[in-house]
Amino acid sequence: MAPETSARQRLVQRICARVVPGMKVGVARLPSGGLQVRIDTPASMAEKKSWVLHHRMAREVALVGWHCEVDADRLLVLGWSAACLHNRVRLLKSGLRKLTDFEPTAQRAVQLDGRGPASRPAAELVADVCASIERRLRWPERLAELHAYERRSDLPHLQLRLAQVAGLEAQVAGACDEHLVMARVLAESVCERYARHGNFIHAQGEVLAEYHAWVHAGPMILGSATVRPGRPDASRPHIGPTQRRIAASAINHGVPRATPAVVTSGAGHADVEKGTH
Repeated sequence: MAPETSARQRLVQRICARVVPGMKVGVARLPSGGLQVRIDTPASMAEKKSWVLHHRMAREVALVGWHCEVDADRLLVLGWSAACLHNRVRLLKSGLRKLTDFEPTAQRAVQLDGRGPASRPAAELVADVCASIERRLRWPERLAELHAYERRSDLPHLQLRLAQVAGLEAQVAGACDEHLVMARVLAESVCERYARHGNFIHAQGEVLAEYHAWVHAGPMILGSATVRPGRPDASRPHIGPTQRRIAASAINHGVPRATPAVVTSGAGHADVEKGTH
């Protein structure tokens, strides 16, 4: 079996195993070059349920860019599809737009994702909060599945589309990293302030107020912000959490501190993208 076929087989198996956890997923190579996916369903499972599971797997695999055909007892994964790759580009661009909103992540981080500040050691608590936020962002897990998988095509128009997908995926991964960096900083700050005075609500308000100062400080540091390579709006430099921290320090020396923000109860991060990747 060619190395690229073996790599694709392992990737499809990982994706399908995520979609149908707890079930045995078998992936076999077809003589035509495609892949056939079957799941070991219990004899008692109705045909309709099996059909639903195979269609869920087909949807996730197609979001990578492959053409899929599916029925009640198997999934066929064929070659790259221009339509599926176009859809992936659309989803990645949508994800990037949604990732410009840091507020839901900030709210979850300062609330410690519903956990009590005294329930566990701070380091463990912060790690749990970041892991929870990473799951809610959805993209990190799906992009990790594709790590080190080389995507290519002999057709020029598909190769160009694959290159566009790779560039957008790098931007989405970077944006997710910024959310996670910010979440860690905010969660750690809440834990530190709670340890000082023992007032969880007050600690949340203090940290959120500083977070809003970081966000509003963006225009002060446009000149030093890093422009992402290949970014279509390269004339608008990207502002990262580190730069926001620097700008916040400058603001706190010349502008009165913001009034502590109200923590939104039960705030959730809207799915960056439903059923991404």
